[in-house]
Amino acid sequence: MRLHTTPLALCLLLASAPALSATHRESARLDWREDGHHLALDAEQGVVRVRNATPTGHFGVRAGDRVLRVGTQPVRSVDDLTTALGRSGPGTVPVTVQRDGREQTVQVGTAAWRGVLPPPPPPPQR
Repeated sequence: MRLHTTPLALCLLLASAPALSATHRESARLDWREDGHHLALDAEQGVVRVRNATPTGHFGVRAGDRVLRVGTQPVRSVDDLTTALGRSGPGTVPVTVQRDGREQTVQVGTAAWRGVLPPPPPPPQR
């Protein structure tokens, strides 16, 4: 049996290949230091891990944590995490992590993250 590929089918297959591979190979890093505080995150293939969070307890997450959700929003990238925390008001927000093989929810103080987060966009002009 011989397989025939039409030019249109071949174009569609080739056009979709980079998009498919990019979603599976996405990786990003965040490494922030200021006044003795250090936060380092790695994201790869939809998994966000905390590499460093010092001093201990300051950011609400620990080195080795896998961040799963902020509130009910899934976290699959560093951008997901920073956007969700940036949208949270002052106070604390529940963050679900996988720690020591178990899923648990920790209360994260958003004030500790304000220096790490990108500044909010300016309000629209009228």
